[in-house]
Amino acid sequence: MKMKRFLKFSLLLLMISSISPASDRYAGSAMELGIGARPLALGGAAAAMVNTGETFYYNPASLGMLKKPHINLMYAPTFGSFADPMATYNYMGFAMPIQGGGVLSINWTRFAVDDIPIYPELKGKSFSERNSNLELRPNGSPLGFFQDVEDVFYFSFAKTLESILPLGWWYGDLPFTFPLGINFKLLRQKLGDASASGMGIDIGSMIRFNLGTLVHQRQLGELTFGFSVLDITQTAVVWSTQHHDRIPRTLFFGCAYSQQLWFSQGVLNFFFTNQNKYGSYNYYGIELAAYSLAVRIGKNNDGLTAGAGLHWKRLHTDYAFASNSFSQVHRISCSISL
Repeated sequence: MKMKRFLKFSLLLLMISSISPASDRYAGSAMELGIGARPLALGGAAAAMVNTGETFYYNPASLGMLKKPHINLMYAPTFGSFADPMATYNYMGFAMPIQGGGVLSINWTRFAVDDIPIYPELKGKSFSERNSNLELRPNGSPLGFFQDVEDVFYFSFAKTLESILPLGWWYGDLPFTFPLGINFKLLRQKLGDASASGMGIDIGSMIRFNLGTLVHQRQLGELTFGFSVLDITQTAVVWSTQHHDRIPRTLFFGCAYSQQLWFSQGVLNFFFTNQNKYGSYNYYGIELAAYSLAVRIGKNNDGLTAGAGLHWKRLHTDYAFASNSFSQVHRISCSISL
């Protein structure tokens, strides 16, 4: 129990650094945990991923490809064991196509750390003084506890345009779809007695076409390119302490290729995404889906990721596992199409 509280306290130091000057690198850091077990299992390579409502986080344009209403849920224990985590990260969202070819979506994420200990200041002037005087040594008992809660609300809209690109007499015409999307997000954080809020905007676009049509090979599948900018205005986070943070822009560029297989309506999907925020990073993922079952493997900055998905009637259930620099990560998410 003491070790668990110590780890929570260490995590708290990182969070507190987000309200100190020159710490914009940590502003809104909970949002960097991502959303969805399927994208995580694929290494986070989701900038060009479609057909699931949870990818609005990576590229709001992906919502434009939804044909049915979706309810999305996720449970993500963080920093600790799956059954008894030190922090929880949960997600819930709803996406609904509307008349005119658009899609509206509302989503909510919450990152929370409970029972963060508050320890008294150390007595004495030095370690040696505390070492020689037993009365100056701390007993390890906290003065109390407080909580960190970070909520983000997303309000999204996407619309898909369809057109035909004339390529001349040799290639003919190329039909393609061109989704566009935008997220408006509201951030709310409470850290002890301090609170903060902010508003941000994400934008995204995609282009999707059949590769077989382009090169006159019917057996080839769909090719998708995606580009998005998160926090395009460098979202300002204003604290009750009068301190201001800014969340830097995040650039996503990705591509995805979907190839139909010859058995049981099988599909083989390949994903690639480049993220640029504090540096340039590449993510990769491969997914094989058949018989209502999907297996996935990916690679992110910290190594390999893996997961699986099960499709039963209108219910999609996904699991992901990854190792990062803090701990092993497990995520479970589900999507219900209505």
